[in-house]
Amino acid sequence: MLSVHVQSQQRLYEIQGVSTVLKIVQIEGFFAWGLSLTGVSRPLSTGCQSLDSLLGGGFERGTVTQVYGPPAAGKTNIMLSAALHTAATESMAVYVDTEGISSDRFRQIADGVVDESSSADRESLTSQVIMSEAHDFEAQAAAVRDTAEFANRADLIVLDSATGFYRLQRTLGGTLKNNVSTDGTASENAESTEGADGGDTLRRLTSQITHLLSLARKHDLAVVITNQVFTDPDTDRVRPLGGYTLEHWTGTVLKLERFRGGKRRATLEKHQSKPTGGSATFMITDTGVTDHESIS
Repeated sequence: MLSVHVQSQQRLYEIQGVSTVLKIVQIEGFFAWGLSLTGVSRPLSTGCQSLDSLLGGGFERGTVTQVYGPPAAGKTNIMLSAALHTAATESMAVYVDTEGISSDRFRQIADGVVDESSSADRESLTSQVIMSEAHDFEAQAAAVRDTAEFANRADLIVLDSATGFYRLQRTLGGTLKNNVSTDGTASENAESTEGADGGDTLRRLTSQITHLLSLARKHDLAVVITNQVFTDPDTDRVRPLGGYTLEHWTGTVLKLERFRGGKRRATLEKHQSKPTGGSATFMITDTGVTDHESIS
């Protein structure tokens, strides 16, 4: 790193975009930055042009991206598409699956990527995706730790979902009161007022996310986590699990919504170098994720 300067947070906001050119470290409430000698790494494509455009080219390296939304909003489809498109560039993707991915769906999206790229067969493509299954919260923690073994060779790490077992742990600990609604969300009365058990569970989850963040920064790879949602009883708004704690440790936050007719919308709620509030529409197809406008 060359000469280091210190900017207050307010000043940093005035020079948005520097994170793609400069290395930035927060030190005691200030941001120290200096020129990076390694150049700017390209984001990783989601496999959907409208989503890539919304994200500034795709999933950003060196940080954690959080993708949240209700069931069937497209979270896992986007994760599989990103992993397989990463593999299509002869790069490795590591995928921690906590919800049980359909092998048929994995093959469908792989076939779609093979048809797009026409440069690899399905076997060689899927061999570049390292899949790891976790069946409880402890196994998830172990799988997240084990991603370090592949970090120096991988370009993408996916944790799908980061919060399924977190929600279960808190439910068993008596800190959640879940009332599933018709849209698949839940009323979570204890999310903002952690009990002892809930606070410990959140700390354990945060430890997983910060571990992945350290790998992203050290190895210049992209980390993407999916997150479930709950309905805030005070505001009646849908919010991601983990609240401000997870938001703090994620550099990009993408909200997904689904509508009738199969259309989905992605809204950018947080980004290190792009203005927030932008949105893109997309569709889930037999072979992956595509722009809504491209469906005839």
